[in-house]
This record gives sequence, C-alpha cells and structure tokens, in this order.
Amino acid sequence: MTPVISYLLKMFLCSAILYGYYYAALRNNRFHQWNRYYLLLAPLLSLALPLLQLPVPQATAEAPALTAYTRQIITLREFILPAPQSGTVSYPQAAYLGYGLVVLLLLARIGYGCWKIRLLIKTGSVQHLPPYRFVESRQVQAPFSFFRYIFWSKDLNPDSRDGRQILQHELVHVKEQHSIDKLVLETACAIGWINPFFHLFRRELALVHEFIADRQAAADSVADYAQTILQASLQSRQLSFTNDFFHPPVKRRIQMLLHQKSNYTIMKRLIAFPIVAALIIFIGCQQQPQTEVGPGIIDVSPEELAKIDTKDIAHIDLVTGDDQKTTATIRTKDGKTYRAKNFTLKDQVKKDAISRNEVFTFVEEPPAFPGGEQELARYLSKNIRYPKAAQEKNISGTVFVQFVVDADGTVRDAKIVGQHKGGGLEEESLRVVESMPKWVPGRQQGHKVAVKFNLPIRYTLENKGLSLLNPFLLFKQKDIKQKDKC
Repeated sequence: MTPVISYLLKMFLCSAILYGYYYAALRNNRFHQWNRYYLLLAPLLSLALPLLQLPVPQATAEAPALTAYTRQIITLREFILPAPQSGTVSYPQAAYLGYGLVVLLLLARIGYGCWKIRLLIKTGSVQHLPPYRFVESRQVQAPFSFFRYIFWSKDLNPDSRDGRQILQHELVHVKEQHSIDKLVLETACAIGWINPFFHLFRRELALVHEFIADRQAAADSVADYAQTILQASLQSRQLSFTNDFFHPPVKRRIQMLLHQKSNYTIMKRLIAFPIVAALIIFIGCQQQPQTEVGPGIIDVSPEELAKIDTKDIAHIDLVTGDDQKTTATIRTKDGKTYRAKNFTLKDQVKKDAISRNEVFTFVEEPPAFPGGEQELARYLSKNIRYPKAAQEKNISGTVFVQFVVDADGTVRDAKIVGQHKGGGLEEESLRVVESMPKWVPGRQQGHKVAVKFNLPIRYTLENKGLSLLNPFLLFKQKDIKQKDKC
C-alpha cells in the first residue's frame, strides 16, 4: 500500500468516526458554540492525524546479521541504480496529477468568489457603521455578510421590521467572525475534496452559524422571527462561503428556535475527548514496520574480551578503521554483545576457526571480485534491471543481499536480510548475485577460507540520485561509460 493511499484511508476513517459521533450525539442540540468549534476542528484533525507518528515501544530482538565482512562496501558505499527514464506517465502519477488539478480548481473557485465580493464593494454604496460596513447594491439579491461587510439589497428596507431582524442576524455573523470558519472549511474541502464527510462538516457548520445568529437575533420575538424566515425562504442564495439570511433548510432553523433544552448535554460533549484520544493512539501507532534493534552493547577492555571462551561465541565482527585500529564485537550464545577497541584476535582462535571450516566475518586478506571494485560496479550496472512492478508502484529503497564467498571463490547461500521492499527488488538482487562469477577467495593465516559478505543495493526513482551520493559511491558513471567506449 502506497503512503498516499494509506493517508487517504486514515483520513476517511478519522472523518467518518468524528462525523458519526456528531450526528449521533451533537446534531440538533442547543450547544451551538460547542458544535461550531467541533465542526471546525474535525476536518483539520482528519487531515493532521494520519501524519502523526507516535513512538511505540517494541520488544527487544536480535538485529539482522548485517555486520558480516563488508569493510569495503557496507560503510555507506551503496550502488545506486536509477530507474530508466520513460516518457510515459504511470497511472499513479496521472491520479496524483488529476487530484492536484481538482484541488487547484477548487482553490481558484474560492479566490474567484472573493474577487466577486471585492467587486461588489467597489461598485456598491458603502457606509461605515462601526463595527460593520454596510454595502448596498442592486446586484445583491438577498442580504449576506462577509467579514466586516454586510451586503444589502436595495429592494429591502433596513428600517422595516423584517429589515431590522435580518440586519441583526447578519450583525451576529460579523461579530462572531463566522467568515473565518467558512473559509477554513472551504479550504479543507478543497484539499480533501474526495472525502464526502468534509462536505457534510461544511454543510453542518453553515447551519450551526445560522442557529447561532437566529437565536441571538430572535431574542424574545421567536414567533415573529420564524415568520420572517418563512416569508423569505424562497429567496435565492449567495456564495457558499458567505453568511446569508435565507439559508436553507428553513425547517431545521425554526425547529432549533423552538427547541427546548437537551438532556445529558455535558456528557454528550465530553465523549468527544476519549474519541479523539482513541483516534490519536490508533492512527498514530500505525507506523511502518521498522528494523528491530538488538540488545545493548557492553563495552569491555580487550583483555576482558579475550577471556571469553571460544565455545560460547556465536558471532565475531572485526572492523578496522582508517586509523588502522580494530574494533571487535562478539555476540555470545546467550544473546549478550560485547565490544572492545584496539583488539587483536588471538592466533589460537584464528587457527581453531580455520580448522572447523567456519565462515569468517573478518580475514587478513578479504575476498575480492575479479578485477576489483570497479569491475563489481560494472557487473551490477550491466546486469541489474529495475523491476517494472517496482517502477509502477513507486517502490524504492536499499536491499541487503547476504552471501558467502566460499574457499574456492564460489558465491553461495545468498539471501535477503533486513526489511523487504517488494515490487521484485529482492528477486532481482538475488538473481544477479547468484549469477556472479567466482571471486578471489579470502585468506586467513595463509589458508583460503569462506567469508560472509553483505552487499547493499539501493534502488531509487529520483533523477539525480547519483549526484547526491557521489561521496559514498565506489564508482562514478562517467568512468564506467568511458571504459565502455574503450
């Protein structure tokens, strides 16, 4: 499952649960301010929660054996294999492009609506009546408000009984700053236009705004105010992100005016907190599986490390740095890991290991690919092909292939270690490694021995993946191309 699809599914789940709770417990109740902020925050939470990643304690487990002899390769010297460039657009790319295009169109629609309102202000008659500005224009069919502006039709007298009630209603929208809520929800609906619950949140928030304005404007004249709403119910609507008086459905608005106090109001509101907390835990803990980390490493002196009985050793890893100092890491059969710096492996231990025909992780003369590192780079670049399935699914990452270079130079026991990527990357890596020619075997104490290797192969779909990692590469493309020409 791609990250985008995973994000969308989590967004759908969050918004569905939040809207279901609203519909069952909060809808058609009189705590309008609470509902207002809930409906405003619910879509924003649905957009944000899928991005949340909570740290999850995991059981300690032994790490994959990625520390076999790889002194010349494992230290960030990974082969970068960019996917072949293609002029065709894949289906996922076309879907992302189409989604983004719809988002841009919806955002442009919001901008166009704001431009039309600005045009009304410029062409209309504007009166400054703090805390609002009264704009009168023949282009306005029905009164509405937008931020500090109240737009009025010239056919309606603001001094009449109906006019005063409508003006009071729009003034509530101005004071409560409902236009900010609407613009936020319009933007959220544009970004998540594919989510039907976002549009339901927007519709309910617009109604809650009307409930708030109706209750304050009606005051003690509920019957007269309800009659005014009925008389004006056939008037046309304005822009979706403005607050107009004649907002349907009229039936619910009148019902809320006459609605008596609800029961269990505090309990209905407080249920929101455990629901949101449960969503944070459930969504935030759905992380991608990570590579398990091994147990803690115990630092000891070289003398203490040398006292460990060779019969108890399960794995030895010796790494020589640029300063020619060797760091030894020994994992015993009981699962403990010891580490010592400036360590020299005893000759007796080396001889015992050779006599038992064991696979080494560190030797005096490491095995080498015929022709050296650049020939290995040439071999990989010529033979590995980026799987088509991985390209179509946009799968990339590093695949670790572990194998043994036997005493006669044969490559055997190739396997994948670490996290699997899918898309055929592992199969392609194994195919190429298993078909390698014989290596020059490694030597220990003058004897040819078997040596374990880890080969990291990084697959990337980025066009400039090579240039970003040039300091860590074993080879450069231009060098290989020049040799090919020769």
